[in-house]
Amino acid sequence: MNIELQICGLAMLIIFFIFIEHDRKLNVKNRLLFITAFVICIICLIFDIASIVCIHEAVYNGFSPILTKIVCKIYIMLLVTQGYCGYLYGCFDIVVQFKYKAIRIFAVLLYIIGEILIIVLPIEYYMNGRIVYSYGPANLCTYALAIFYISSTLYLSLKHRRDISHRRLVALFTWQGLWLVAALIQFFSKETLLVGFAAAVGMIVLYSQLENPNEHIDRFTGLFTQNALSLFLQDKYKYQVPFAFYTAKIKYLAPFTELDIKNDAVMRSARAFLELGNEPVFRINDDMFCIIYDSGDRAYDKLLEIKARADGVTGMPVEAKFIYCPDGTLLSGVEDVFNFIHCYEDSAEDIVVCDQELIERMLHRRKIYNLIETALKDDRIRVYYQPIYNVKKNRFTSAEALVRIENQDGTLVYPGDFIPIAEENGQIITLGMKIFEKVCELLAGGELQKLGIENVEVNVSAAQFDHENPAGFVSEYIDEYNLDPANINLEITETADNDLKHLLLLNMEKLIRLGVTFSLDDFGTGRSNLDYFVSMPAKNVKFDLGFTQGYFTNSKIRDVMKGMVSIAHDMDMKIVSEGVETKEQYDEMVRLGVDHIQGYYFSRPIPEQEFIEFLKDSDNTRNI
Repeated sequence: MNIELQICGLAMLIIFFIFIEHDRKLNVKNRLLFITAFVICIICLIFDIASIVCIHEAVYNGFSPILTKIVCKIYIMLLVTQGYCGYLYGCFDIVVQFKYKAIRIFAVLLYIIGEILIIVLPIEYYMNGRIVYSYGPANLCTYALAIFYISSTLYLSLKHRRDISHRRLVALFTWQGLWLVAALIQFFSKETLLVGFAAAVGMIVLYSQLENPNEHIDRFTGLFTQNALSLFLQDKYKYQVPFAFYTAKIKYLAPFTELDIKNDAVMRSARAFLELGNEPVFRINDDMFCIIYDSGDRAYDKLLEIKARADGVTGMPVEAKFIYCPDGTLLSGVEDVFNFIHCYEDSAEDIVVCDQELIERMLHRRKIYNLIETALKDDRIRVYYQPIYNVKKNRFTSAEALVRIENQDGTLVYPGDFIPIAEENGQIITLGMKIFEKVCELLAGGELQKLGIENVEVNVSAAQFDHENPAGFVSEYIDEYNLDPANINLEITETADNDLKHLLLLNMEKLIRLGVTFSLDDFGTGRSNLDYFVSMPAKNVKFDLGFTQGYFTNSKIRDVMKGMVSIAHDMDMKIVSEGVETKEQYDEMVRLGVDHIQGYYFSRPIPEQEFIEFLKDSDNTRNI
């Protein structure tokens, strides 16, 4: 009998099915459709073999023709079912996503009508040596339905090729193409029974390319990966399945934790999560896990259970931080889920509960992130300048460069709305380089120097200093624009932590040797302490606006400022007072001994051309 290829295909599918059943798997829609198609393919091969055996026995050994025809009809009905399952697997996402409701209904009705027609239409069979086949109207109906499902799968996949991955497109075309080519070969060479074997090979191609769960398993812990979480969440949102989740992050209490301790903590955590229940557990980065539940109540109960276990751990310098979302539909999709997690993963709270307020805050951060990105791309970063008055020289000798973002409608976004977020997400590095470049462009023209400006103060973040190339971007731009380094004064805000402080000081020393000067910005806020004041090799100290205004309302601030002016002068440092708004405040700061005055009393921050006109109009000899 001509059943060698069918038996070979069946054996391959059974072996792979055993592997599939033993794999950890995600219960996503595509996965269920694939398993259904895989099982139908196995059953179809069994009936393919059975139909050949029945035809052989009916022709040569008097087996019942009626039972033979029934088995043959079941086989071709299963072929149609296999084609329908293949269509569902290949196109269900497309049909649902693009709301092809009519196509979906038509495919179901056609399947039902086709199966009924196969039942009622006559079928015949033939066998001579190794040539064996069935034929008749029922078979013609099968061919028509198979062609429809194969062509529909290929057409919709090709039409929406930009909406599916290239890998999936290739796998689908290989699968359906193998089936189609095998059918054509078998049609013209009836001795070559390839359809069942080709279907089996096609299923194995799909498994290896699209459904192999090992691609979504973390090799160290055996948990699902972040990519698997993305697929799982896509399925939840696509088919509007309710869910809840929490994340757990291992926070190491020691600044430097040995790798063995970290690995032990990760493995302990992985085992603990698996012991909680059958819900899928994902490792979404080195030290963070995510568990998905069907209900918020169960998720919270399990969170408290794992937190109690974590709190009871002794002998390891770690603690656990959690993010809990009682209803995944509060977030609009997979991207929002990951944005929310990354936004609040470093929160000081033990448990962050996802609610509308936190979501709005996260969306605002995302909006600002996109605003900065598009502004950098479209060159909508604007630098404004606020003049700084030199009390001793009785003229403006410097200015502070302040950043603005110009919206597409021409309105401005001020630094308080985006600088803190840029510092948190790392955009401050690119943003700071763009600001510095624009200042260098203006200084390279030479007009400011002719109008008496000795230097421009530019705010820099500690993060802007490149560890591998200390102070690289500053010296590179100074060289590119052929500037005198003395024209640059960098303002360092007191935000660098101890880990960055050594690097910051190293970079400052390099630039000072180059000729750049520094100011300690916003003294009186943030980390203000004498350690910063003493250790930073700054030429100037700038009193923050609030500190300056406090001088006139708070006797303690007044005493501190008097002392700081004296100390600074003894250390050969200059004092700049920000936020001076009235003639009376100006006079008092001069009496205090402040060296430079900055504030609305002279001018608000203004665009560069207006700043140039301001200097010309004042002739830089304004009498106070």
